[in-house]
Amino acid sequence: MDEKIIDLVIVGGGAAGLATAIFAAQAAQSEGAELRIVVLDGAKQLGAKILVSGGARCNVTHHEVRPVDYNGSQNIIRNILAAFGVDDTIEWFESMNVELKQEPTGKLFPVADTSRAVVAALLKRCAELNIELLTDHRVTQIILPSDDFAAFNIVHSQGITRASRVVMCTGGKSLPRTGSDGGGWEILKTLGHTVTPSFAALVPLVLAPTMFHGELSGIAQDVELSTFVQGKRIDHRAGSLLWTHFGISGPVVMDASRFWTIAQE
Repeated sequence: MDEKIIDLVIVGGGAAGLATAIFAAQAAQSEGAELRIVVLDGAKQLGAKILVSGGARCNVTHHEVRPVDYNGSQNIIRNILAAFGVDDTIEWFESMNVELKQEPTGKLFPVADTSRAVVAALLKRCAELNIELLTDHRVTQIILPSDDFAAFNIVHSQGITRASRVVMCTGGKSLPRTGSDGGGWEILKTLGHTVTPSFAALVPLVLAPTMFHGELSGIAQDVELSTFVQGKRIDHRAGSLLWTHFGISGPVVMDASRFWTIAQE
């Protein structure tokens, strides 16, 4: 057990965890304070999901981001975007020497055209701010402060770490092999938090094997795609569709998939 109480422990060293650590350290510095910040992650290397995002080029944002582009509470999303919008995102990456470029789709990618540039910049900034990144530290339990413990006790594969504050950045269930397997949600449930039911989104769609898609595998084309439920159109969008050996994929299918998945529930 680490007997010292860490000022802030962040569970999860992906994009959200690393960004949280950086912002927290910078905020402390601006106030003349020194915080010991530790990031715990179960993987041996950080940033696996960053590396595979955007076809391994990492589309960090879009030139226009609106509340209506998100699902959920529009008021909460509106407040978040007002506090840190697209221009703030661009400026933040430039402060870490990651210049972004806008492509015809409106997506912003690193000029370097590789997601490794983003991971390297985040890790470098963490080092500059003396943020401790502890890999191979899979967190399995968090014990709340009590009369017996004056701090959070974070149980992980290497022992126990004690912290005054804890931020959970463990992701969802999108890519289990990177650590995003829903384990963080189970920990949050034990702490009394409510976790809403989840469903697959941003996923390709499987078509019946008797259909013709196999003959078109590998071909991409611009289409208009509508999703109907009981004869009522609930979504309509245009974009690029990719035919695959199992069905359809591509940006337009990924974006529409949540509506199809919800309809099947």
